[in-house]
Amino acid sequence: MVREICSTRASDRILTLVYRLLRLLISLAFLAGSLWFAFSVKLGGRTFAEHVDRIGQTPEAHDLIEGTRATVNPVLQEATDRMLGEHIEAPTRAEPEPAVHANTGPIGKGAGKSSGGAPELSSPDHVKLPGRR
Repeated sequence: MVREICSTRASDRILTLVYRLLRLLISLAFLAGSLWFAFSVKLGGRTFAEHVDRIGQTPEAHDLIEGTRATVNPVLQEATDRMLGEHIEAPTRAEPEPAVHANTGPIGKGAGKSSGGAPELSSPDHVKLPGRR
């Protein structure tokens, strides 16, 4: 009894895989046939693809494309704004600033000592992260 159930499940899996493979092969054959027909078979003086190309170059087709863009772009912009929330302007990269040493200030300026002759103590005002002012 158990062997019958296991063999039935295995055969069902195999049939499902064969069906999927057959369906994929039929779809690919149909696609290949359609492409061959569109680019090879003459319909009058031109192939189907040449007819479509010439229709796409007409002023009416250009008007249709522009009208579609004018309708779709605001909808896409509104959907993008809803998904991303408010537009936040942030710098895309940090501007280079001179390196700051915690005890002496900017590196390369002066001899490393303050006007009093002793090195300055570290403070939060001296330490800056890149990109922050």
